[in-house]
Amino acid sequence: MTAPVALAIDVGGTSFKAALIDAGGRRLFADTRPTLGAMGEAAFARLDAFVGACLAAGGALGLTPDAIGLIAPGMDEGTGHVLFAANLGWRDFPLGPRLGERYALPVASGHDVRTAGLAEGLLGAARGYPDSVMVMIGTGIAAAVVSHGQVVAGARHMAGELGHAPVFPHGEPCPCGQIGCLETYASASAIARRYRTLGGAGGPMAAEIAARLGSDAIAARVWDDAVQALSISLTTVTMLLDPAVIVIGGGLAEADALLLDPLRLALSRRLAWRPTPPILRSALGAEGALLGAAILAFRRLGLGEFVQGWGSPPQP
Repeated sequence: MTAPVALAIDVGGTSFKAALIDAGGRRLFADTRPTLGAMGEAAFARLDAFVGACLAAGGALGLTPDAIGLIAPGMDEGTGHVLFAANLGWRDFPLGPRLGERYALPVASGHDVRTAGLAEGLLGAARGYPDSVMVMIGTGIAAAVVSHGQVVAGARHMAGELGHAPVFPHGEPCPCGQIGCLETYASASAIARRYRTLGGAGGPMAAEIAARLGSDAIAARVWDDAVQALSISLTTVTMLLDPAVIVIGGGLAEADALLLDPLRLALSRRLAWRPTPPILRSALGAEGALLGAAILAFRRLGLGEFVQGWGSPPQP
């Protein structure tokens, strides 16, 4: 009997990523492909071609996956349907069932952020903490709640939409239709947008704005607004869920101490009467999503015990 292998697929709004990962957590093959703005059926066709190419490349290496671990934004883990993914033009799209039928493989479906949170809890910064919250901050913001070692999906499989929890009652409008949402102030795209709107020079990304903090008053204002908005949200998260640790992931986590140090201070000031949970940077980074997808696939095969031996991200 050959050693089991999983095909992990991470469907993102701007790119598709995939990896063949074995039962030891080793990445045996990996590839990525941009979506090129494809929407609806065109997006599925592009993903389908990518999956087929990955399977062919794996076959050339003598690797045949036993299951697919599939993660995407807006995924309903129970049905494998993408409830809504604006950047891909999908609404109630049967992504998991269609790929499973197309390739005659069992498919384990997961929400992208919740699955990354699962991996972080098993293998990353939240390892050893059965109760944790992971907040992914990139183009948008979402959270994964892990309680007693189990990822919380919620009644409608929509748990973790922290980015659309309002923080400023009289704040800026959010594209979701609400006012003052966290994502409107603290996502990487919002930081860049607000910097330009307030008169900042050039068109820098959030990372460049972070680099200007010591010399640019507008950058400092926008960054502080983001930190304060995050601290308000994390205060509510802490009071409601009492996590043992909070992990920050996504692109904005690359700012490291420039973000985490003021965020720790702001949260501690808002939690005056109770201990502040540690705020840690994601240990898995961009690998977390694919690792999580592989974990789902091995669990689908009834081989979840293999995952317990994975001590670190798989090596190229």
